[in-house]
Amino acid sequence: MPLKTTSSNAASTHKMKRRNRLIPFLAFFLIKALCSLVMLNFYMGSQISIVKLEDSLSLMLHRDNHKVNGGNRVASNIANGSSNAQTESNSTIQKITNSTLDQSNSKHDHEGGMITPNLSDGTLQGKERLWDILQTRNVTQVDAEYWASIPTWNTILHNIHRKSDIDGDNNASPIIYGLETCEAFQNATSSNPSQRRIAPAGIFNTGTNYLSVLLEYNCQNPHRVEKLHGNAKRGHGNEWEVPWGKHSPASSRGKYTKNPKSTYTVDEVLPIVLIRNPYGWMKSMCRNPYTAKWKGGNDKKTCPQLKTKERGANSEEYNPVDVKYGSGTTHHKSLGHLWNDWYGEYIYNENAAKNNEKTDAQFPRLVIRFEDIIYYPYEVTKQICTCAGGVLGHRQDDKDVADDTFHYVVRSAKAGVGHGPASQRNGLIDSWTKYGNGDPKDAYSEEEVQIAKGVLDSFIMDTFGYS
Repeated sequence: MPLKTTSSNAASTHKMKRRNRLIPFLAFFLIKALCSLVMLNFYMGSQISIVKLEDSLSLMLHRDNHKVNGGNRVASNIANGSSNAQTESNSTIQKITNSTLDQSNSKHDHEGGMITPNLSDGTLQGKERLWDILQTRNVTQVDAEYWASIPTWNTILHNIHRKSDIDGDNNASPIIYGLETCEAFQNATSSNPSQRRIAPAGIFNTGTNYLSVLLEYNCQNPHRVEKLHGNAKRGHGNEWEVPWGKHSPASSRGKYTKNPKSTYTVDEVLPIVLIRNPYGWMKSMCRNPYTAKWKGGNDKKTCPQLKTKERGANSEEYNPVDVKYGSGTTHHKSLGHLWNDWYGEYIYNENAAKNNEKTDAQFPRLVIRFEDIIYYPYEVTKQICTCAGGVLGHRQDDKDVADDTFHYVVRSAKAGVGHGPASQRNGLIDSWTKYGNGDPKDAYSEEEVQIAKGVLDSFIMDTFGYS
């Protein structure tokens, strides 16, 4: 009996050892399978054009998955006489294999108020530019009520441009500052053009992520692509941000490097600086201040509160702001002064001996309006690409749009908790409505506007058509 007990115990111990060796293997296999599913889900999500925009816009937009009529088409007849004709391409017409499903979808479209905007009933009038963009992403129908909320091109023009910037044909062009520095950048990098990089910069809430994606899909450095044997996905030459950090002030250039392993110098990078109407920008900072801190920043009723009156005081004082960057912390008299100081470093030359040289660039850069990358993405991307010696064109590995088609980014480019709640991140269509339907000053009292006018840099405001 004792021998049998010992034998039984030994067998049990052996089984337990085998089981213990098996558990880590099974755990590893399970984790690997879960990771694969997550990656597959991410990939599939990235392939969806606009079926689901950032804020679940599937209830407002509809892609007809069974009949795509002329879907992949670049805007060749942009509203109000735009001169940028682009190549048209025919979309693939998907065959209907399930008539019952097709009938069900048709019924759903009717009940949901889905329409195809057209000139005959007036639903397309003044919105041709946006509709042409959406058609490149295979959108064939849109919710009628949602479509009606989108402003016409004429309304947008008068909200983002001064009257003096709109010509007699009701047209206006994007404002790009610093084009005279393009030649200097190309000359400085002519010995090794494959090293040329384009990289966005901009203070918080100015669309730097969106610009990065636009450039990555549509602009390539031909010298770098050739060096990498035609691999445009790796050789496009567009970086996510400037080496000193896209949100860091220009004074950090050459003094601080966010990625010490970078294989290029600051002189090989053309910064594309995004600027935004300060009235709209300050309200965005109130919603998502990132690393900026000031008194009353959480009070949505009084924010941005450029001046504050302490209890018992007889006069108002500016409300100071501190901002923490990777390169250090900066201090400013108010949120409006932060806007002045940050952009002043990219626009003004403090080393200039004469006043008329004050705005001479210290290094090549372009400064582009946030509003223009929303409403003129093709025109702006083309100017940037040309400035850096690049080529505007469709990447062959990009299967989300048709060949020879400009890739419009219709989904929000922001991701992650650092960019605020998903409900506050805008896709292209939401942005057309949000930033084109009114003057951002309307969100301020007359007293607040007068205080802001006394703070904001008049040269920068005038240069970029802000008032």
